[in-house]
Amino acid sequence: MTPHRSGVPLPANSRLWVLGAIAGLVLSACGGSSGGGGLQAWFDAPMNDSVHPVAPMEIVLHAADPGGVAMVELSVNDEVLTRRPPDSATDPLVTFRADWDPQTPGEYVLVVRAQNHAGVWSAQSSSRVTLTGPVARVEQPGLVTPRPSRTPRPATDPTWTPMPAVACTDKAKFIADVTIPDNTNLAAGQAFTKVWRLRNDGNCPWNEDYKVVFVDGAAMGNNTPLPIASLVQPGGTIDIAVDMVTPSTGGTYTGNYQIRNPQGVHFGVGASGQTPFYVKIVVGALSGPSPTAPPPAPDTQAPSVSVSHSPSGSSIPTGTSITFTANASDNVGVTRIDIWLTAPGQFPGKVKTCTNATSCNYTGGPYSSMGNLSYYAVAADAAGHETTSAVTTILIYVVVSGLPSGGGA
Repeated sequence: MTPHRSGVPLPANSRLWVLGAIAGLVLSACGGSSGGGGLQAWFDAPMNDSVHPVAPMEIVLHAADPGGVAMVELSVNDEVLTRRPPDSATDPLVTFRADWDPQTPGEYVLVVRAQNHAGVWSAQSSSRVTLTGPVARVEQPGLVTPRPSRTPRPATDPTWTPMPAVACTDKAKFIADVTIPDNTNLAAGQAFTKVWRLRNDGNCPWNEDYKVVFVDGAAMGNNTPLPIASLVQPGGTIDIAVDMVTPSTGGTYTGNYQIRNPQGVHFGVGASGQTPFYVKIVVGALSGPSPTAPPPAPDTQAPSVSVSHSPSGSSIPTGTSITFTANASDNVGVTRIDIWLTAPGQFPGKVKTCTNATSCNYTGGPYSSMGNLSYYAVAADAAGHETTSAVTTILIYVVVSGLPSGGGA
């Protein structure tokens, strides 16, 4: 008979089965069993594919290993609800109970796994439950509220009313990676300090009795457990620093950490307050394709353009060459500048085109005919936007020579 894994209730002779399981585990241990072959975890309640009203419920599960169970992890919909060691680290079969206080109807998948003292995790076991009915109370999301204490009522005081126990919740919120953000590239054997900024999102102050502890993943020579260095009131933040050394071989490494309260219960971050905060580094050369340049920004506006002439002035004598200069700009880039010109006695025409430039020059002349000379410029961008500058007009005049410098009638 295989251990119960799907949440279906144990049969009536479950006690005989448990005694047999313990004997089998002990015999397996005496026979030199290695690895995670005997490591298992399974649900006793709630039953798989069962339906319940939205209300607090107790989750009951078992974990077993011939060498003793080191850690049990319970998750709800892929988020860790609790992760803690058993009361006895040497028992081959342990029972775990956890209070779960769901807030909304829906389908939930409960998953359990166990870890032995060699650091090996068992295969996951799951139980799928459906919660129905309206929410009958308003409570803080994710808060597991302890049951009121059952203190006997004094017979001598008929007016005495028992007071419920005060809920004390330990929970953290991740604020920032102060040092070593995810996927930081480090050399093999390099010492470094990882610093997380966390906020106390529970209602219990943290003091030196609270310890930062490594829970699983790559240990990287961490110096935990470490006491919380200063008093952190609810709502306060603290920077937690852990010294580590990178592994000697290349690869990507992740180490998970939580905080352990004075009662030995681990907690972390996330909505459930049980998700570990972690360090993730890359040792050696980064693998994968080379990073690509970000896509260009969208071209959302037409370019601007202006044009001027040299020598300057509103009138220029005949026989003079004139240089026309157009300048343009765009939020992405100018792809074309055209200079248009109408000289005295000539038809309008495009005299110069410059591509992928923000400035364009054209020199014309010398102009020998008297009259008006006009010019303008057009700028375009890759999106097809075009802008035309203002039209400028110059008077080309004839210099009359040989006139007397003075005289009278």
